[in-house]
Amino acid sequence: MGKKKAVCAATAIQCFVNTGSGLAPLDSGSEKQSISSQELPGGSGLTYGQYLHAVTDILCDNSFTVLKELLEKQPKPVGKLETATSIDLIAEKHGALYSVSRLVLRFPDDTIEFAVNCAFSPEQQAFLQVETGLLGDLGKKFDLPYLPLPFISAKAPGISLFIAQWFKNHHEFHLSAQDCGTPPAIKIWKDFGKAQTLIAAQVPELYAQASKILTSYLDPDSFSQIYPWHNAAGDFIIDDSQSPVSLKLITARGYRPLLSRQADSMDKMVGSLHFFVNLCLRLRLDRLDGVGEPAWAGPNCLPGILRGFRQAWETLRKDTNLPKVEEIFSLFHALSPVERLAFAEAVASDGMVEADESDFLSARLPGCMDELADALKVYNF
Repeated sequence: MGKKKAVCAATAIQCFVNTGSGLAPLDSGSEKQSISSQELPGGSGLTYGQYLHAVTDILCDNSFTVLKELLEKQPKPVGKLETATSIDLIAEKHGALYSVSRLVLRFPDDTIEFAVNCAFSPEQQAFLQVETGLLGDLGKKFDLPYLPLPFISAKAPGISLFIAQWFKNHHEFHLSAQDCGTPPAIKIWKDFGKAQTLIAAQVPELYAQASKILTSYLDPDSFSQIYPWHNAAGDFIIDDSQSPVSLKLITARGYRPLLSRQADSMDKMVGSLHFFVNLCLRLRLDRLDGVGEPAWAGPNCLPGILRGFRQAWETLRKDTNLPKVEEIFSLFHALSPVERLAFAEAVASDGMVEADESDFLSARLPGCMDELADALKVYNF
């Protein structure tokens, strides 16, 4: 086979739309199709043509300056842009805050993928600016591999974007309804709408890693933490082809303490128990298939949550005055059932993300506290 020609013109960026069942090239029909979740200032709907052309204009401006800088910022050496054999921009996902596309650069001996997060309204652009800075700050502070590295930001009239690491082979997952009376299972939403149920043996490891990730980013002095986050938003993604499974957190919308009283950040035991209980509550909360009714993970997730919390906490408390894991668990056991429930109600209120979670979560708090107490009894700490 002959050599492929190198990229040398703006027209070399090929645009696609992920339809859920496959990749469709952007054409005269799809260009006019509206993105239902996005509106331009003034209320008019954003089309795929406007979206993808706005991104490619930024990428191609001034002889591909953004793309060249992007490649220069890679942790590992990559080929020069001039040696690329193709560039694809694929519209992947559209949420309330951003539209996410996947940028794929192919070289003779390598393929590199990036996430392009785009915001259009002033409110969305403000969120995007905060998140870009926060991802950079958390990356420098903790030096952990769980959040995407932000590489470059750019803007043009009506659009802001930042380009970050794309976690290859990782997919969104959600609780999904099973037979009546059976706790929801976890389904992984793979390429082109294919859903695969996570095997039961992998479920504890998924929750262990999610628990470990969130705990690892806790500030031991202020109890600032990544917040808000939500399983229903697809904030965690999984690669189940690895053993153990690999989990990543794709966003950090904010970073602050959830304690209702500032004085509690000085009481390390109260703050630690608050974080632990909130972790056990929010990791169980999802929406069916990500968009349906609120859903609640079965108690089989708790051993994983406990294990991940302990692993991260023991690393976190080095050179700090945080209490030991055993002390946190013992305090929880020392509380009466009434005290546990009252504490959990306060924690749930502090950590509420969506208004309609309140009644759903309140109804499950008593059972959750009992199940957590039972899980701690058999957990070897």
